[in-house]
Amino acid sequence: VFITLLVLALTSARLYQNKFEELRQAELFDSFGKAYEYTQKLDHFNPQNKETFAQRYFDIDKYWDPETGPLFLYICGEGICQQPADNSFVVNLAKKFNGRVVALEHRYYGYSQPKPDWSTENLQFLTPDQGLADLAQFATDKSREFTEQHGIPFRRWITVGGSYPGAMSAWFRAKYPHIAFASLASSAVVNAIKDYHQYDGQIYKSTLKSGEWCPNKYIELIKAFEQAFDEGKADEVFSKIGFRPGDVTPLDFLGFLGNFPAGAVQYGSRRALCSQISEAGDNLDDYINFIRNALNSHNLKIDDFFVGDSTSHTLDPYANMRQWTYQICSNLGYFQTYSRDTPAMRSEQINLDFWRDQCSKEFGVDIFPDTDHWNELYGGKDLVSSRIIFTNGGEDPWQHASVTETDNPTYHTFVIDCDDCAHCVDLYGDKPTDAPEITEARSQIADILEDWIAHELELEGVVFSTFLEHEAKYPTESKAALREFAK
Repeated sequence: VFITLLVLALTSARLYQNKFEELRQAELFDSFGKAYEYTQKLDHFNPQNKETFAQRYFDIDKYWDPETGPLFLYICGEGICQQPADNSFVVNLAKKFNGRVVALEHRYYGYSQPKPDWSTENLQFLTPDQGLADLAQFATDKSREFTEQHGIPFRRWITVGGSYPGAMSAWFRAKYPHIAFASLASSAVVNAIKDYHQYDGQIYKSTLKSGEWCPNKYIELIKAFEQAFDEGKADEVFSKIGFRPGDVTPLDFLGFLGNFPAGAVQYGSRRALCSQISEAGDNLDDYINFIRNALNSHNLKIDDFFVGDSTSHTLDPYANMRQWTYQICSNLGYFQTYSRDTPAMRSEQINLDFWRDQCSKEFGVDIFPDTDHWNELYGGKDLVSSRIIFTNGGEDPWQHASVTETDNPTYHTFVIDCDDCAHCVDLYGDKPTDAPEITEARSQIADILEDWIAHELELEGVVFSTFLEHEAKYPTESKAALREFAK
Protein backbone atom coordinates (compact mmCIF):
# COMPACT_ATOMS: atom_id res chain seq x y z
CA VAL A 1 0.00 0.00 0.00
CA PHE A 2 2.80 2.41 0.84
CA ILE A 3 4.39 2.01 -2.60
CA THR A 4 1.03 2.61 -4.25
CA LEU A 5 0.60 5.82 -2.30
CA LEU A 6 4.00 7.07 -3.36
CA VAL A 7 3.31 6.33 -7.01
CA LEU A 8 0.04 8.22 -6.69
CA ALA A 9 1.90 11.20 -5.33
CA LEU A 10 4.64 11.12 -7.93
CA THR A 11 2.32 10.77 -10.90
CA SER A 12 -0.53 13.02 -9.98
CA ALA A 13 -0.48 15.85 -7.54
CA ARG A 14 2.60 17.73 -8.63
CA LEU A 15 1.06 18.65 -11.96
CA TYR A 16 -2.51 18.68 -10.68
CA GLN A 17 -3.59 16.32 -13.40
CA ASN A 18 -6.33 13.77 -13.43
CA LYS A 19 -4.57 10.42 -13.68
CA PHE A 20 -7.54 8.21 -12.98
CA GLU A 21 -7.22 6.98 -16.60
CA GLU A 22 -3.96 5.28 -15.59
CA LEU A 23 -4.38 4.58 -11.89
CA ARG A 24 -7.52 2.45 -12.08
CA GLN A 25 -7.28 1.00 -15.60
CA ALA A 26 -9.17 -2.18 -14.82
CA GLU A 27 -12.25 -0.27 -13.69
CA LEU A 28 -12.36 2.43 -16.34
CA PHE A 29 -10.68 1.14 -19.47
CA ASP A 30 -10.34 -1.91 -21.69
CA SER A 31 -6.79 -2.10 -23.06
CA PHE A 32 -7.95 -4.45 -25.84
CA GLY A 33 -10.47 -2.12 -27.43
CA LYS A 34 -10.12 -1.52 -31.17
CA ALA A 35 -8.86 1.98 -32.02
CA TYR A 36 -9.93 3.98 -35.07
CA GLU A 37 -8.52 7.14 -36.61
CA TYR A 38 -10.27 10.36 -37.58
CA THR A 39 -8.72 13.07 -39.76
CA GLN A 40 -8.76 16.20 -37.63
CA LYS A 41 -7.90 19.83 -38.36
CA LEU A 42 -4.78 21.17 -36.69
CA ASP A 43 -6.10 24.73 -36.34
CA HIS A 44 -9.86 25.27 -36.24
CA PHE A 45 -9.53 29.06 -36.10
CA ASN A 46 -7.22 29.84 -39.00
CA PRO A 47 -8.75 29.05 -42.40
CA GLN A 48 -5.34 29.45 -44.04
CA ASN A 49 -3.95 26.50 -42.10
CA LYS A 50 -4.88 23.30 -43.91
CA GLU A 51 -2.82 20.91 -41.80
CA THR A 52 -4.48 17.82 -40.33
CA PHE A 53 -3.52 14.99 -38.01
CA ALA A 54 -4.81 11.52 -37.13
CA GLN A 55 -6.92 11.58 -33.97
CA ARG A 56 -7.61 8.26 -32.30
CA TYR A 57 -11.02 7.17 -31.01
CA PHE A 58 -12.91 4.13 -29.73
CA ASP A 59 -16.46 3.10 -30.55
CA ILE A 60 -18.69 0.84 -28.43
CA ASP A 61 -21.82 0.17 -30.47
CA LYS A 62 -22.82 -3.34 -29.30
CA TYR A 63 -25.51 -2.03 -26.95
CA TRP A 64 -26.88 0.59 -29.32
CA ASP A 65 -30.40 0.74 -30.67
CA PRO A 66 -30.07 3.33 -33.46
CA GLU A 67 -33.77 4.21 -33.35
CA THR A 68 -33.90 5.43 -29.74
CA GLY A 69 -30.46 4.91 -28.21
CA PRO A 70 -28.53 7.99 -27.02
CA LEU A 71 -24.98 8.85 -28.03
CA PHE A 72 -22.41 9.25 -25.25
CA LEU A 73 -19.30 11.24 -26.15
CA TYR A 74 -16.67 10.15 -23.64
CA ILE A 75 -13.97 12.81 -23.46
CA CYS A 76 -10.45 11.56 -22.85
CA GLY A 77 -8.03 13.99 -21.29
CA GLU A 78 -4.42 14.48 -20.32
CA GLY A 79 -3.20 10.94 -20.96
CA ILE A 80 -3.39 8.10 -23.43
CA CYS A 81 -6.98 7.19 -24.26
CA GLN A 82 -8.29 3.66 -24.05
CA GLN A 83 -11.71 2.16 -24.61
CA PRO A 84 -13.98 2.58 -21.57
CA ALA A 85 -14.30 -0.69 -19.66
CA ASP A 86 -17.50 -2.71 -19.85
CA ASN A 87 -18.30 -2.01 -16.19
CA SER A 88 -17.43 1.70 -16.25
CA PHE A 89 -20.30 4.03 -15.41
CA VAL A 90 -20.58 5.43 -18.93
CA VAL A 91 -20.86 1.96 -20.47
CA ASN A 92 -23.34 0.91 -17.80
CA LEU A 93 -25.43 3.93 -18.83
CA ALA A 94 -25.17 2.81 -22.45
CA LYS A 95 -26.44 -0.64 -21.46
CA LYS A 96 -29.37 0.85 -19.54
CA PHE A 97 -30.45 3.17 -22.35
CA ASN A 98 -29.36 1.10 -25.38
CA GLY A 99 -26.76 3.74 -26.11
CA ARG A 100 -23.51 4.06 -28.00
CA VAL A 101 -20.24 5.24 -26.42
CA VAL A 102 -17.58 6.95 -28.52
CA ALA A 103 -14.35 8.03 -26.82
CA LEU A 104 -12.08 10.62 -28.45
CA GLU A 105 -8.42 11.01 -27.54
CA HIS A 106 -7.30 14.56 -26.73
CA ARG A 107 -4.85 16.18 -29.16
CA TYR A 108 -1.17 15.91 -28.13
CA TYR A 109 -1.84 12.91 -25.87
CA GLY A 110 -1.46 9.20 -26.55
CA TYR A 111 -1.21 8.53 -30.28
CA SER A 112 -3.04 11.70 -31.39
CA GLN A 113 0.04 13.77 -32.11
CA PRO A 114 -0.29 16.76 -34.47
CA LYS A 115 3.44 17.58 -34.56
CA PRO A 116 6.72 15.61 -34.76
CA ASP A 117 7.89 16.73 -31.31
CA TRP A 118 6.83 18.67 -28.23
CA SER A 119 8.92 21.77 -28.68
CA THR A 120 7.45 24.90 -27.15
CA GLU A 121 6.66 26.23 -30.62
CA ASN A 122 4.85 23.04 -31.61
CA LEU A 123 2.71 23.09 -28.47
CA GLN A 124 0.97 26.32 -29.52
CA PHE A 125 -2.03 24.37 -30.82
CA LEU A 126 -2.57 22.66 -27.46
CA THR A 127 -5.41 24.70 -25.96
CA PRO A 128 -8.82 23.81 -24.51
CA ASP A 129 -10.46 25.81 -27.31
CA GLN A 130 -8.82 23.64 -29.97
CA GLY A 131 -9.74 20.52 -28.00
CA LEU A 132 -13.39 21.58 -27.80
CA ALA A 133 -13.41 22.31 -31.52
CA ASP A 134 -11.96 18.83 -32.14
CA LEU A 135 -14.91 17.36 -30.26
CA ALA A 136 -17.37 19.52 -32.19
CA GLN A 137 -16.08 18.55 -35.63
CA PHE A 138 -15.78 14.88 -34.72
CA ALA A 139 -19.20 14.59 -33.06
CA THR A 140 -20.95 16.44 -35.90
CA ASP A 141 -19.40 14.19 -38.53
CA LYS A 142 -20.34 11.09 -36.54
CA SER A 143 -23.95 12.23 -36.11
CA ARG A 144 -24.17 12.84 -39.85
CA GLU A 145 -22.69 9.40 -40.49
CA PHE A 146 -25.23 7.71 -38.20
CA THR A 147 -28.11 9.58 -39.84
CA GLU A 148 -26.99 8.45 -43.27
CA GLN A 149 -26.35 4.85 -42.22
CA HIS A 150 -29.47 4.26 -40.14
CA GLY A 151 -32.01 6.79 -41.43
CA ILE A 152 -32.42 8.39 -38.01
CA PRO A 153 -32.77 12.08 -37.09
CA PHE A 154 -29.63 14.09 -36.44
CA ARG A 155 -28.77 12.95 -32.93
CA ARG A 156 -27.21 15.23 -30.36
CA TRP A 157 -24.82 13.85 -27.75
CA ILE A 158 -24.46 13.48 -23.99
CA THR A 159 -20.90 14.48 -23.11
CA VAL A 160 -19.14 12.65 -20.28
CA GLY A 161 -15.79 13.39 -18.68
CA GLY A 162 -13.92 13.58 -15.40
CA SER A 163 -11.55 16.26 -14.03
CA TYR A 164 -10.18 18.33 -16.93
CA PRO A 165 -12.34 16.29 -19.35
CA GLY A 166 -15.20 16.92 -16.92
CA ALA A 167 -14.67 20.63 -17.44
CA MET A 168 -14.48 20.00 -21.18
CA SER A 169 -17.81 18.18 -20.94
CA ALA A 170 -19.49 21.18 -19.29
CA TRP A 171 -17.77 23.74 -21.52
CA PHE A 172 -18.78 21.76 -24.62
CA ARG A 173 -22.42 21.69 -23.59
CA ALA A 174 -22.29 25.46 -23.03
CA LYS A 175 -20.48 26.31 -26.26
CA TYR A 176 -21.98 23.72 -28.64
CA PRO A 177 -25.60 23.16 -27.54
CA HIS A 178 -26.59 22.28 -31.10
CA ILE A 179 -24.30 19.22 -30.84
CA ALA A 180 -24.74 18.13 -27.19
CA PHE A 181 -28.04 18.28 -25.28
CA ALA A 182 -26.69 17.18 -21.87
CA SER A 183 -23.47 16.80 -19.91
CA LEU A 184 -22.18 14.64 -17.07
CA ALA A 185 -19.26 16.62 -15.61
CA SER A 186 -17.47 14.64 -12.91
CA SER A 187 -14.96 16.52 -10.73
CA ALA A 188 -15.17 19.18 -13.42
CA VAL A 189 -12.57 21.91 -12.83
CA VAL A 190 -14.52 24.60 -14.69
CA ASN A 191 -13.08 27.43 -12.59
CA ALA A 192 -9.51 28.18 -13.70
CA ILE A 193 -7.62 29.25 -10.57
CA LYS A 194 -4.08 30.55 -10.69
CA ASP A 195 -3.32 30.42 -6.96
CA TYR A 196 -5.14 27.24 -5.99
CA HIS A 197 -4.40 27.14 -2.27
CA GLN A 198 -7.83 25.63 -1.60
CA TYR A 199 -6.46 22.33 -2.90
CA ASP A 200 -3.97 22.15 -0.03
CA GLY A 201 -6.65 23.22 2.42
CA GLN A 202 -8.85 20.32 1.37
CA ILE A 203 -5.99 17.86 1.87
CA TYR A 204 -5.87 19.05 5.47
CA LYS A 205 -9.66 18.78 5.89
CA SER A 206 -9.79 15.32 4.33
CA THR A 207 -6.93 13.87 6.38
CA LEU A 208 -8.52 15.44 9.46
CA LYS A 209 -11.28 12.84 9.10
CA SER A 210 -8.75 10.25 10.30
CA GLY A 211 -7.98 12.38 13.34
CA GLU A 212 -6.00 15.56 14.03
CA TRP A 213 -2.86 13.50 14.48
CA CYS A 214 -2.72 12.60 10.75
CA PRO A 215 -2.32 16.05 9.16
CA ASN A 216 -0.44 17.39 12.19
CA LYS A 217 2.13 14.61 12.06
CA TYR A 218 2.76 15.22 8.38
CA ILE A 219 3.10 18.96 8.97
CA GLU A 220 5.77 18.11 11.58
CA LEU A 221 7.59 16.04 8.94
CA ILE A 222 7.66 18.96 6.50
CA LYS A 223 8.89 21.35 9.18
CA ALA A 224 11.66 18.94 10.13
CA PHE A 225 12.98 18.92 6.56
CA GLU A 226 12.62 22.71 6.29
CA GLN A 227 14.63 23.18 9.46
CA ALA A 228 17.36 20.84 8.23
CA PHE A 229 17.61 22.79 4.98
CA ASP A 230 17.71 26.10 6.86
CA GLU A 231 20.60 24.74 8.90
CA GLY A 232 22.55 23.87 5.75
CA LYS A 233 22.05 20.11 6.02
CA ALA A 234 20.52 19.55 2.58
CA ASP A 235 23.47 17.56 1.21
CA GLU A 236 23.49 15.36 4.30
CA VAL A 237 19.74 14.72 4.08
CA PHE A 238 19.82 13.95 0.37
CA SER A 239 22.83 11.65 0.79
CA LYS A 240 20.94 9.62 3.40
CA ILE A 241 17.93 9.35 1.12
CA GLY A 242 20.17 8.19 -1.71
CA PHE A 243 20.25 11.19 -4.03
CA ARG A 244 23.43 12.09 -5.88
CA PRO A 245 24.84 15.62 -5.57
CA GLY A 246 22.88 17.92 -7.87
CA ASP A 247 19.96 15.51 -8.28
CA VAL A 248 17.50 17.76 -6.50
CA THR A 249 17.22 21.14 -4.84
CA PRO A 250 15.69 21.65 -1.40
CA LEU A 251 12.84 23.63 -2.99
CA ASP A 252 11.95 20.85 -5.44
CA PHE A 253 12.08 18.33 -2.62
CA LEU A 254 9.70 20.43 -0.55
CA GLY A 255 7.41 20.51 -3.57
CA PHE A 256 7.44 16.73 -3.64
CA LEU A 257 6.63 16.52 0.06
CA GLY A 258 3.52 18.60 -0.56
CA ASN A 259 2.46 16.29 -3.38
CA PHE A 260 2.90 13.07 -1.44
CA PRO A 261 -0.29 13.20 0.68
CA ALA A 262 -2.16 15.11 -2.04
CA GLY A 263 -1.95 12.29 -4.58
CA ALA A 264 -3.18 9.72 -2.08
CA VAL A 265 -6.15 11.79 -0.92
CA GLN A 266 -7.08 12.80 -4.47
CA TYR A 267 -7.40 9.18 -5.56
CA GLY A 268 -9.34 7.83 -2.62
CA SER A 269 -6.59 6.47 -0.36
CA ARG A 270 -6.85 8.87 2.56
CA ARG A 271 -7.31 6.15 5.17
CA ALA A 272 -4.34 4.13 3.89
CA LEU A 273 -2.23 7.29 3.74
CA CYS A 274 -2.92 8.16 7.36
CA SER A 275 -2.16 4.58 8.37
CA GLN A 276 1.28 4.92 6.77
CA ILE A 277 1.88 8.35 8.27
CA SER A 278 1.25 6.85 11.70
CA GLU A 279 4.35 4.69 11.15
CA ALA A 280 6.63 7.50 9.94
CA GLY A 281 8.38 8.07 13.29
CA ASP A 282 8.88 11.33 15.09
CA ASN A 283 12.28 12.79 14.13
CA LEU A 284 14.26 13.76 11.04
CA ASP A 285 16.11 10.45 10.74
CA ASP A 286 12.80 8.58 10.91
CA TYR A 287 11.35 10.82 8.23
CA ILE A 288 14.39 10.29 6.02
CA ASN A 289 13.97 6.53 6.36
CA PHE A 290 10.28 6.91 5.57
CA ILE A 291 11.03 8.58 2.22
CA ARG A 292 14.13 6.53 1.36
CA ASN A 293 12.46 3.17 1.93
CA ALA A 294 9.54 4.13 -0.26
CA LEU A 295 11.79 5.25 -3.12
CA ASN A 296 14.10 2.22 -2.92
CA SER A 297 11.34 -0.35 -2.63
CA HIS A 298 9.91 0.69 -5.99
CA ASN A 299 13.21 1.53 -7.74
CA LEU A 300 12.09 5.08 -8.41
CA LYS A 301 14.49 7.66 -9.82
CA ILE A 302 14.61 11.36 -9.06
CA ASP A 303 13.65 12.21 -12.64
CA ASP A 304 10.37 10.39 -12.15
CA PHE A 305 8.91 13.33 -10.29
CA PHE A 306 10.96 16.47 -10.64
CA VAL A 307 11.32 18.99 -13.45
CA GLY A 308 13.47 16.78 -15.66
CA ASP A 309 10.56 14.53 -16.58
CA SER A 310 8.67 17.24 -18.46
CA THR A 311 11.40 18.96 -20.46
CA SER A 312 11.79 16.24 -23.10
CA HIS A 313 10.51 17.14 -26.57
CA THR A 314 10.43 13.50 -27.73
CA LEU A 315 7.01 12.04 -28.51
CA ASP A 316 5.91 9.20 -26.25
CA PRO A 317 2.29 8.00 -26.28
CA TYR A 318 2.48 7.10 -22.59
CA ALA A 319 3.99 10.41 -21.47
CA ASN A 320 1.88 13.41 -20.53
CA MET A 321 3.82 15.59 -18.12
CA ARG A 322 5.16 18.10 -20.64
CA GLN A 323 1.85 18.58 -22.44
CA TRP A 324 -0.18 19.03 -19.26
CA THR A 325 2.42 21.35 -17.78
CA TYR A 326 2.07 23.47 -20.91
CA GLN A 327 -1.70 23.59 -20.52
CA ILE A 328 -1.57 24.79 -16.93
CA CYS A 329 1.25 27.23 -17.58
CA SER A 330 -0.44 28.72 -20.64
CA ASN A 331 -4.17 28.62 -19.85
CA LEU A 332 -5.58 26.94 -16.79
CA GLY A 333 -3.38 27.49 -13.75
CA TYR A 334 -4.48 25.23 -10.87
CA PHE A 335 -1.10 25.84 -9.22
CA GLN A 336 -1.18 24.10 -5.88
CA THR A 337 0.20 26.47 -3.26
CA TYR A 338 0.16 26.32 0.52
CA SER A 339 -3.20 26.73 2.27
CA ARG A 340 -4.18 30.10 3.70
CA ASP A 341 -7.44 28.88 5.28
CA THR A 342 -6.17 25.85 7.24
CA PRO A 343 -2.82 24.65 8.57
CA ALA A 344 -0.72 24.11 5.45
CA MET A 345 0.11 20.61 4.24
CA ARG A 346 2.97 21.93 2.11
CA SER A 347 5.79 24.39 2.58
CA GLU A 348 5.03 28.10 2.34
CA GLN A 349 7.91 28.21 -0.16
CA ILE A 350 5.61 26.45 -2.66
CA ASN A 351 3.97 29.66 -3.87
CA LEU A 352 3.23 31.30 -7.20
CA ASP A 353 6.84 32.40 -7.62
CA PHE A 354 7.86 28.75 -7.38
CA TRP A 355 5.43 27.75 -10.12
CA ARG A 356 6.24 30.73 -12.33
CA ASP A 357 9.87 29.63 -12.21
CA GLN A 358 8.87 26.06 -13.10
CA CYS A 359 6.94 27.23 -16.17
CA SER A 360 9.82 29.38 -17.35
CA LYS A 361 12.36 26.60 -16.87
CA GLU A 362 10.36 23.97 -18.67
CA PHE A 363 9.44 25.98 -21.78
CA GLY A 364 12.26 28.49 -22.08
CA VAL A 365 9.90 31.44 -22.42
CA ASP A 366 8.04 33.78 -20.08
CA ILE A 367 4.73 31.94 -19.86
CA PHE A 368 2.08 32.12 -17.14
CA PRO A 369 -1.71 31.79 -17.42
CA ASP A 370 -4.30 34.54 -17.50
CA THR A 371 -6.99 32.57 -15.68
CA ASP A 372 -9.31 35.57 -15.47
CA HIS A 373 -9.41 35.70 -19.25
CA TRP A 374 -10.27 32.00 -19.47
CA ASN A 375 -13.06 32.33 -16.92
CA GLU A 376 -14.43 35.32 -18.82
CA LEU A 377 -14.70 33.09 -21.90
CA TYR A 378 -16.59 30.25 -20.21
CA GLY A 379 -17.95 31.69 -16.97
CA GLY A 380 -15.98 29.76 -14.38
CA LYS A 381 -18.39 28.40 -11.76
CA ASP A 382 -21.12 30.61 -13.23
CA LEU A 383 -21.09 29.19 -16.75
CA VAL A 384 -24.43 29.70 -18.47
CA SER A 385 -26.01 26.58 -19.87
CA SER A 386 -28.57 23.92 -19.00
CA ARG A 387 -28.87 20.18 -18.37
CA ILE A 388 -25.46 19.66 -16.75
CA ILE A 389 -24.85 17.21 -13.92
CA PHE A 390 -21.89 18.18 -11.72
CA THR A 391 -20.54 15.45 -9.44
CA ASN A 392 -17.73 15.70 -6.88
CA GLY A 393 -16.22 13.52 -4.18
CA GLY A 394 -16.48 14.89 -0.67
CA GLU A 395 -12.74 14.37 -0.02
CA ASP A 396 -11.58 15.54 -3.45
CA PRO A 397 -9.29 18.60 -3.34
CA TRP A 398 -10.51 19.56 -6.81
CA GLN A 399 -14.09 20.24 -5.71
CA HIS A 400 -13.26 23.91 -5.03
CA ALA A 401 -12.65 24.45 -8.75
CA SER A 402 -15.93 22.75 -9.62
CA VAL A 403 -19.63 23.45 -9.13
CA THR A 404 -20.95 21.98 -5.87
CA GLU A 405 -24.08 24.12 -5.54
CA THR A 406 -26.10 26.19 -7.97
CA ASP A 407 -29.23 28.27 -8.46
CA ASN A 408 -29.60 27.05 -12.04
CA PRO A 409 -32.81 24.97 -12.04
CA THR A 410 -31.60 22.71 -14.87
CA TYR A 411 -28.27 21.85 -13.24
CA HIS A 412 -27.91 19.00 -10.78
CA THR A 413 -25.06 18.85 -8.26
CA PHE A 414 -23.88 15.88 -6.22
CA VAL A 415 -21.20 15.95 -3.53
CA ILE A 416 -20.62 12.28 -2.74
CA ASP A 417 -19.41 12.41 0.85
CA CYS A 418 -18.08 9.13 2.23
CA ASP A 419 -14.75 7.66 3.32
CA ASP A 420 -12.19 7.80 0.47
CA CYS A 421 -14.77 9.26 -1.93
CA ALA A 422 -12.63 11.58 -4.00
CA HIS A 423 -11.73 12.35 -7.62
CA CYS A 424 -14.19 11.16 -10.29
CA VAL A 425 -15.52 8.56 -7.87
CA ASP A 426 -18.81 8.18 -9.75
CA LEU A 427 -17.22 7.24 -13.09
CA TYR A 428 -15.80 3.89 -11.97
CA GLY A 429 -17.56 0.57 -12.29
CA ASP A 430 -20.07 -0.77 -9.80
CA LYS A 431 -18.55 -2.88 -7.02
CA PRO A 432 -20.10 -4.70 -4.05
CA THR A 433 -17.86 -2.65 -1.79
CA ASP A 434 -19.15 0.71 -3.05
CA ALA A 435 -20.38 3.07 -0.35
CA PRO A 436 -24.17 3.56 -0.40
CA GLU A 437 -23.62 7.23 -1.24
CA ILE A 438 -21.90 6.27 -4.51
CA THR A 439 -24.61 3.80 -5.50
CA GLU A 440 -27.36 6.31 -4.74
CA ALA A 441 -25.67 9.09 -6.72
CA ARG A 442 -25.30 6.86 -9.78
CA SER A 443 -28.94 5.85 -9.53
CA GLN A 444 -30.10 9.47 -9.35
CA ILE A 445 -27.86 10.46 -12.26
CA ALA A 446 -29.38 7.68 -14.38
CA ASP A 447 -32.90 8.85 -13.48
CA ILE A 448 -32.09 12.43 -14.51
CA LEU A 449 -30.59 11.29 -17.80
CA GLU A 450 -33.60 9.09 -18.49
CA ASP A 451 -35.89 12.12 -18.40
CA TRP A 452 -33.55 14.21 -20.55
CA ILE A 453 -33.15 11.43 -23.12
CA ALA A 454 -36.92 10.92 -23.39
CA HIS A 455 -37.43 14.65 -23.93
CA GLU A 456 -34.74 14.75 -26.62
CA LEU A 457 -36.34 11.83 -28.48
CA GLU A 458 -39.67 13.66 -28.45
CA LEU A 459 -38.01 16.71 -29.95
CA GLU A 460 -36.40 14.54 -32.62
CA GLY A 461 -39.86 13.22 -33.45
CA VAL A 462 -38.80 9.62 -32.79
CA VAL A 463 -41.35 8.95 -30.05
CA PHE A 464 -44.88 10.25 -29.59
CA SER A 465 -45.13 13.46 -27.60
CA THR A 466 -48.11 14.49 -25.54
CA PHE A 467 -47.05 18.12 -25.45
CA LEU A 468 -45.57 18.80 -28.90
CA GLU A 469 -47.48 19.39 -32.10
CA HIS A 470 -46.22 17.52 -35.15
CA GLU A 471 -44.77 20.65 -36.75
CA ALA A 472 -42.78 21.40 -33.59
CA LYS A 473 -40.49 18.39 -34.04
CA TYR A 474 -36.88 19.09 -35.09
CA PRO A 475 -35.31 16.00 -36.70
CA THR A 476 -32.73 17.58 -39.01
CA GLU A 477 -29.26 18.96 -38.34
CA SER A 478 -30.29 22.44 -39.45
CA LYS A 479 -33.09 22.48 -36.88
CA ALA A 480 -31.37 20.59 -34.07
CA ALA A 481 -30.47 23.83 -32.29
CA LEU A 482 -34.18 24.71 -32.09
CA ARG A 483 -34.64 21.84 -29.63
CA GLU A 484 -32.97 24.13 -27.09
CA PHE A 485 -35.97 26.43 -27.12
CA ALA A 486 -38.70 23.78 -26.87
CA LYS A 487 -40.34 23.50 -23.47
